[in-house]
Amino acid sequence: MVLGVLDEGRLAAVRGYASDAVGCALDRITEVSRFEDGNRHAVYKVSYLDAEEAITHVVVRVAFGGDPSECAQAAREGRALEKFGGLAAPVLYDFRSTSAWFETPAMCMQFVPGHQQELSSARPAAIEQLGSVVAEVHGQPADDLVEALGEAGDIASYAEDRVRSILSGLPWVRGPLPAEVQVRLRRAADELERSWGTWRDAESFRTGEGLAPLHGDVALGNVLWGPNPVLIDWEYTRLGDPADEIAYLFDQNGLDAAQREAFWRGYRASASSDMRLDHVVDRVEWWERLTLLGSSLWWVERWVRRTEADAAGRDDPEVHREPAYYADHVFRRLDRLEPLLGGPP
Repeated sequence: MVLGVLDEGRLAAVRGYASDAVGCALDRITEVSRFEDGNRHAVYKVSYLDAEEAITHVVVRVAFGGDPSECAQAAREGRALEKFGGLAAPVLYDFRSTSAWFETPAMCMQFVPGHQQELSSARPAAIEQLGSVVAEVHGQPADDLVEALGEAGDIASYAEDRVRSILSGLPWVRGPLPAEVQVRLRRAADELERSWGTWRDAESFRTGEGLAPLHGDVALGNVLWGPNPVLIDWEYTRLGDPADEIAYLFDQNGLDAAQREAFWRGYRASASSDMRLDHVVDRVEWWERLTLLGSSLWWVERWVRRTEADAAGRDDPEVHREPAYYADHVFRRLDRLEPLLGGPP
């Protein structure tokens, strides 16, 4: 949904930035409207008259925060869009960490027409197309992304780091969460940490394969369905294990067996010839458990933050929904994770 009501100061800033980014006069901009969605950013559709007097649209996205870590994350996303724009992502026209219009990172990019839908409701043919797009991303050379996205490594060391990173979210498992939820989350974390002790020695993790570019969040809202799927919101892009991304895509979107099979058809058709697909398929089994725990803890953090903000009578713009919304996401992921670990269904 697009909203039409904007603060006049912000409206002027968006107009000014877009005008400079695309190189058109201010009076050529015909409309600015804000998209309703956006957890960490304000997102706008800007329409203007191009040199041929045709209406052209771009997207302007402005981050809510501008601390060093958020600026670095925005710069990584900008670098990924430069590489994948026109292939699997919108084309990036402009990126600035700060500007005369905004103190926080802002970018201007191609407006991609399309619709969003739950991946779980997408037809197998569409999921097959998505598999092909994801494989193209994973198959791109990563050497030119090492500086922007992180040091190159191997699959086993990447997995080790991801285990540590995800378990670092456990401090959020505390009050005001119900005690039963805390027990379930800690039990799942303990089991996953134990299982990694076995999986780390599996052949599929000890291949010495290098890391591949990942989108980082292939889920509802980040896929635009047009003639071909386009991935948007590359804020979690990184170099990593393709199996991590595929497991996340499968479990976060609740893909059924037919959809997973369709994804693999598309993925295999476009995968790099250097990729050991048998190893990728094997690793997906383990990654699915870890990514479910990771997303559970991500939603736990938001549940706790929103509950604490309500108790203190303050606003937290990154968690603007009701606590029950975040709680529902936690429960749904736990309900999928525990059977995979041999726990309660």
